[in-house]
Amino acid sequence: MKIITNPSSGAHRRNGDFYRITAEEIRRYKEDGYLVLHDVLTDEEVATIDPWFEHFISGSEPGMGRDFCDMSQPYGTPVEEFKLVNAMLPGTYRPEFAGNIFFRVAQGIADQLYEGSARMDYEQFLAKKPNKAGAEFAMHQDLGYWPKTKNTWTATFSLAMNDATVENGCLQVVPGTNKEPELRAHRPKDYGHGETEGISRDDSHTLVIESKPTDEVVYLPVKRGSITIHDERIVHGSGGNMTDGWRKTYVMAFRDAETIAEERAMGFTHSHNDTVDWEKIIR
Repeated sequence: MKIITNPSSGAHRRNGDFYRITAEEIRRYKEDGYLVLHDVLTDEEVATIDPWFEHFISGSEPGMGRDFCDMSQPYGTPVEEFKLVNAMLPGTYRPEFAGNIFFRVAQGIADQLYEGSARMDYEQFLAKKPNKAGAEFAMHQDLGYWPKTKNTWTATFSLAMNDATVENGCLQVVPGTNKEPELRAHRPKDYGHGETEGISRDDSHTLVIESKPTDEVVYLPVKRGSITIHDERIVHGSGGNMTDGWRKTYVMAFRDAETIAEERAMGFTHSHNDTVDWEKIIR
């Protein structure tokens, strides 16, 4: 098992809302497709997000439809049977939450990675229930989920709301896959039926890829307040939660402003309630 950290990062990088990253980290991110940064937010800052996280993950926000779902099981799974709880677009449903401390700090980091052209595209809360081996996020490439656009670059930030460990299902990446010339084929998850015929993204949002024998998985455990960042092409996912506690993550993705405008013109907002002709707009 290979575990990656970045011990030179930490709270000393912060000045107000600005967290400085180095030229070497920018180079590594562009080359490797991922980056780990420690102590991006303080415990007190994460605590300001905690109540919102609990509100959405508990299903307390009305009118979310499929934006409140289980990312490891089909749409329509009873709430009491959820394993990997997903709440999409919290700042859209509750505008008073938008512009929070994570957004402000992440925006500054994204601007350093992409020289000021980054805009927030979407956000989501994810929570793996305790002792749920099935709370897995299938290995995939983010670009496999999204419509065709001219400019595809993406920086997806994952904030650890509590410690993310190998045991509770921290992020896994396959270095080098971000440099593969072709996007891998993605198919709807079959949920144990053994076949995908007849299964579509109207049944579930979750897509999976076929792994290759050469894929070497690297684990990215981080403490509460730390983040991982990955690009749109790297193969990644996460395992189930084998511990007695929850694993909680706040995800926020940044893309080019023109790319976001292209998506919205197609009727694609990253909401699971979007009405989208996948055959027409997907790769």
